[in-house]
This record gives sequence, C-alpha cells and structure tokens, in this order.
Amino acid sequence: MVSAPRSFTPLPTQPSFISLSPEEKESGRWSRANMQRAMEILHRDGLLAITGLVDPEHVVALRDSMLATAQVIKQQVKELSQYNHGISSNFLMSAPLADPDLRFQDVFANRFVHQVVEGYLGPGIKLNLLTANCAIAGATQRQNVHKDAPWLHPNCPGMLNTNLALSDFTPENGSTEFWLGSHNCTTGHDQVWPTRESATPLCDVAPDTLEERRRVRPGAQIRVPMGTITLRDMRTWHAGMPNLTDQDRIMTAVGYSAAWWPEPEQRMKAPSSARPLLTATDHALEFIPDADWLAISQNWDLADESSIKLPDVPGHRKRSSAPEGEKEWVALNEVRDEEKYVRE
Repeated sequence: MVSAPRSFTPLPTQPSFISLSPEEKESGRWSRANMQRAMEILHRDGLLAITGLVDPEHVVALRDSMLATAQVIKQQVKELSQYNHGISSNFLMSAPLADPDLRFQDVFANRFVHQVVEGYLGPGIKLNLLTANCAIAGATQRQNVHKDAPWLHPNCPGMLNTNLALSDFTPENGSTEFWLGSHNCTTGHDQVWPTRESATPLCDVAPDTLEERRRVRPGAQIRVPMGTITLRDMRTWHAGMPNLTDQDRIMTAVGYSAAWWPEPEQRMKAPSSARPLLTATDHALEFIPDADWLAISQNWDLADESSIKLPDVPGHRKRSSAPEGEKEWVALNEVRDEEKYVRE
C-alpha cells in the first residue's frame, strides 16, 4: 500500500527571535534553552533576531545623533564610489564612537551578543568591523543580491555581523532583503566572477543560482522592531532595498571573526578613546588618535585613498605573508575556471 505524500511546514522567510528574560539579565548569562534556540536558528537560517538587549533610550540617542550626521553626509556624496555597493540608495557611515556620551556598552560590547557569537564561531572571537548604514529617504534603487564575501570563503561559520535597528525595520523604509538558509549551501560557484582567470569572485550572486534558490526558499524583506539586534552569518545572501518613506533609516554594525580567521593587514580604524569599550573581546582593530579618526570617520569613498577603510580580506591583500609558491588562503570552496559565472 502506497501512503499519501507527507506534507512539511515551509521554512520561514522572516527572522526567528529570542528575547532576553529578566532572569537572564540578572544572571548575566543566557539560559541553556535560549542559547540552544539561538544556535539552531543561526545554523538553519544564517540570521537571528534578538530583543531586550539594548536600553531604548540608548537607541533613541544614537538615532537622533546619527540622523543629524546623515543629513550632512547626504550633502557631500556625489559619486557612486561614495555609496554602498555603488547604488545610490544607501551609504556607509560611522557611529559616534568618539563621543563618550554615546558609547553605549549594550550597543557596542554587549555581553549577551558576545555569548551568542562565541557559541556560533567558537571561543576567542575578534571584533574586526565597525560601520553603520543609512538607507536614504525617497530612494528607488535596490542592490543586487549578494553575500559579504568577495573571496572564496570557507564552508563553515567564520564571520558574523551584528546590526542594531535604530527604528522599526519594514519593507516601506528599506529593510534588508534576506535569503534565509542560503549560507548553508553557498560556494564560489554561486558568485559572479570578473573573468574566468580571476583569483577571487565578486559579492554578487549569479542570476541562475538566484532563480534556483527562489524556488526553494525565496528572499524577503524583514520586519523587526526598533532596538532589535540581528546577527548574520556573512555568507547569507541579502540585498539593500529602497527606502520609500520620507525619513532616513539607520542601523549600526559590529562584526566579529573566528579566532582562526586570518589577521587583516589593513585593520579597521577606531578612536583611541573607545579602546576600553571595544576590547571586551579580542580584536583586529587599529586605534588612532580621536582627531585623526574624526577626520576620516564619515569618508567611505572607495576611490579616495585617504578614506576610512574596511579591513582587507583573504585574496585581496597588498602583500602576502605566505612562503613563495604557497597560497596564503586555501579553502575547500574552490572553483575551476570553466565553472565560473562571468557576466556577459
């Protein structure tokens, strides 16, 4: 006798949450059950949302300060190289890390975030990324679906980005489109390559791979309330979306790498006065005088050598520390030239 086909509940396209309880806040540690749930969600979806970690007054104070800064930046951005991914719908900016009144521990060095990151990446995590992102009010363009990995990343968790929503995130104000679960199956075969001879790919996901994934588990713009911290595996596919409202929408970002991740030659710069806050974990930052940091902190122009820079990544180093004839970065995620997707 042939049984009827089984039906399965579809996997979610919106992020799953955990929330900090009063008991966990008092003890300073996640419960075993919440930590297990966090690990399951991150491994299944590549994205986790957490509520209850940040004082709402801190969120409002940061939002008000950074919205004012964004207004100044908007008057200065003229070239596509100044926008994130060259799309004039959003730009990178820096949080006010040189302002002692806005250096909030629950935003930039949250111990509950550290516990989840260590659970996912292993002990000895390193803070290696400090940015923010402004989705410009009234924008119309969207980014290509991509992963934040313009190199042959390992096929395991290696980097995790954390974002704080400074307002409610909705499709209307340009919330990010995420393709949940894509981190579990993605390799360099999915990415666009400049040429078949290129050593490293671009961030963008190849159109044929995208359409294949759409049939299995499509992307969707997320909805999360103000004050939510999202944790994202850097391999997870996503895209910045247009903000259709009349109010800029900002999120802060703090990124971490596993202890075994290669040390960047070009480190993320941070103001020296923020060192006590930003060294709660190990780090891969370069601390510079506050005045020097303030002079470059809002200049993210990729075409300007004097701008603040993202940390370099394997395959993009100016100099290699590997012995002659050896590769500095070897991962199982290898792609033969004939397998590379190149845009015509």
